[in-house]
Amino acid sequence: MNWENLKFLLAFYRAGSLSGAADRLQVDATTVSRRLMALQDEIGAQLIEKSANGSLELTAAGLRAISHTEAVETALDMLTSELTGARLAEEGIVRLSSVPVVNSKILIPALKQFSQQHPGIELHLASEVRNVSLTRRETDMAVRLGRPRDGGHNVTAKRIAVLTHAAYGPADGNADDLPWIIYHENMSFLPQARWMAEYLKSGPFRVSKIRPSDLEGVIEAIAGGLGRSVIPTVIAETDARLKKLADPEPDLQREVWLMQHADQAGLARMVAVSRWIERIFSEK
Repeated sequence: MNWENLKFLLAFYRAGSLSGAADRLQVDATTVSRRLMALQDEIGAQLIEKSANGSLELTAAGLRAISHTEAVETALDMLTSELTGARLAEEGIVRLSSVPVVNSKILIPALKQFSQQHPGIELHLASEVRNVSLTRRETDMAVRLGRPRDGGHNVTAKRIAVLTHAAYGPADGNADDLPWIIYHENMSFLPQARWMAEYLKSGPFRVSKIRPSDLEGVIEAIAGGLGRSVIPTVIAETDARLKKLADPEPDLQREVWLMQHADQAGLARMVAVSRWIERIFSEK
């Protein structure tokens, strides 16, 4: 069986489309389609079919092929690591995903020291609002705010911190006269958004007409004097433009989890990055 064709099947599965697979493999979509058809002919089974909405998806046979192919890929990666010494060497690429505000406010400010201590590691930071899939190998490691609901037996998840929250206003003004900034409805699932929704029911409070759709937007709105809001203290304390308010005191916590592939957890570069992340949050 042609291993190169199986790589095209993996790329299609992880990208979810022919064009996405083409981007991953740096070829055109026609090449991806041709290699997949060759694989189906070689195996003698249909691996991909059109769904009801017209998009392509894996068949049951295709999903079984993916399961076995990923096992082979893992074994080959481990063999390569052992033979080249990469398992013990702090070098290579680590793809790390998290929400934008964690990257910009917590991880990137600490990167200079990490780079000096681990010059052989190339850290790719992806700022994603969505939860990227470790199962589909979209990333090597992910920092999640909240207990993970996905992963499976090939992914490890470790709680590394618990975020507390507080109310903040602009550092250069009296926040008592400012309205409350609440989140856009598409972010209403956030713990602080739910807490504020309940709190604002307890009295006649002014609510801002501004509805940011992410935490960074809320921070900028507070700093700009547009209002006050509830945000994680570990993030707010990095911004001198914000001032912690004495009241209210939200009884609100949010877990931080670090996820990575079980088969990569022992690689020196992964150990270095995971220890660095854990140390950053432990010092906050």
